[in-house]
Amino acid sequence: MSPASAAAWVIAVLVSAVSAVALTVLVRQRDRVRADLARTDPLTGLGNRRALHETAEPLLEREGRLGLLLLDLDGFKDVNDTLGHAAGDEVLVQVAQVLSATLADRGTITRLGGDEFAVLVPDPQDAELEVIAKRLLAALSVGGLHAGVVPIDLQGSIGVAVSGPDGRSLGELLQRADIAMYAAKRSRVGVLRYDAASDPHSTGALELLGQLRGAMDEEQLLLHYQPKVSGDGGRLLGFEALVRWNHPVRGLLLPADFLPFVERTHLIHALTRWVLITALRQAATWRAQGLQTSMAVNISAVSLDTGLLGIVEEALALTRWRPADLVLEITETAIIHDPVGARATVARLRERGVRVAVDDFGAGSTSLVHLRGLAVHELKIDRQFVSELVAHPEDDVIVSSVIALAHKLGLAVVAEGVETVAAADRLCALGCDELQGFFFARPLPAEQAMAWARAEGMAGQVLELG
Repeated sequence: MSPASAAAWVIAVLVSAVSAVALTVLVRQRDRVRADLARTDPLTGLGNRRALHETAEPLLEREGRLGLLLLDLDGFKDVNDTLGHAAGDEVLVQVAQVLSATLADRGTITRLGGDEFAVLVPDPQDAELEVIAKRLLAALSVGGLHAGVVPIDLQGSIGVAVSGPDGRSLGELLQRADIAMYAAKRSRVGVLRYDAASDPHSTGALELLGQLRGAMDEEQLLLHYQPKVSGDGGRLLGFEALVRWNHPVRGLLLPADFLPFVERTHLIHALTRWVLITALRQAATWRAQGLQTSMAVNISAVSLDTGLLGIVEEALALTRWRPADLVLEITETAIIHDPVGARATVARLRERGVRVAVDDFGAGSTSLVHLRGLAVHELKIDRQFVSELVAHPEDDVIVSSVIALAHKLGLAVVAEGVETVAAADRLCALGCDELQGFFFARPLPAEQAMAWARAEGMAGQVLELG
């Protein structure tokens, strides 16, 4: 090989080597970019669910304490429904910025999807997680969020879980924080630490759920009925149906003992159907015996969707019950949770002729806003204001104001939790339309309710009973 050829060969080798190195660098850079993109939420620039797992796993492996905060925005669906998804995305970017600035270097924040964010806090001190969570919520409330020129007021709910007592893996921590977050949302307290005693996925709760599937077929469930009387003379107007479970081992269970678990499963729809059909069949039996009353049934927030309409239609058809004599009681919390969906469902129920009442009115914090344009017929004042009506003048002011407001809106008012003659007299004087409570009768089994109607009919009541 001539010197010139050798030199050319060396240069070619060097060029090839340099090219190979450059190519390797480019490939590695490309892989790093792809890996970063795979770990990044494209909207907010925060880490995503994959980044959360990659960050949490080494922290859990070293067996130190790891705190997890799971944050969900309250009412964010309204932003998308009202202003559009582009506006919603704009708000989410701002939320991410506010949360990141507030958290600073104390933890790692990721967006899991939608309006849900997670924060990992390594080695948290006692009560530190609750402090951080409250600081994040406070920052949101004063964050100056906006969509274009429209100011946006968003609150949030945060569930807290800690490795060790609440779980050993990230999957367990996410599940427990999710349970705590939804409990915080339902009770409107902002922040809640996971509590195994109230976990609907605990062994005891799962056992109850499994047993409830057969309880309806085995006639373990039953309804008790509480009378509702008029405020202008104590005439019997109707009954409210309240579900009970005659458990073969645990005895008579009240709704609070099992409904919170059922509401987190599709079993709530079967239970709603059973209660509606059973209550209306009982009312139809009473009607055949000459007792003309309405029937009220509570509807879970989870059942307040398009499926409810089909269940109501089926119950009305099976029992041949007049829609105008059926009252569906929907909690104020359900309306606040999904005001757009609630408005649509209530409107369709009204078109069908079914009456709708807002239950537990006053327990929420944005009632008056959501009453606007909501086609309900009645407000049912929360018992916390009624039970101490006479003893606490401020409760008297609240109740009298609610009654006056409702009447101006063309709504009837029902007061539950009436336990004394003084409270009954005061509510009548304030113009309350219907009264319900232990002063008149506790919830009664069907036969006892009929006997009460025969023997204890209120003054002025005319019943032609068989």
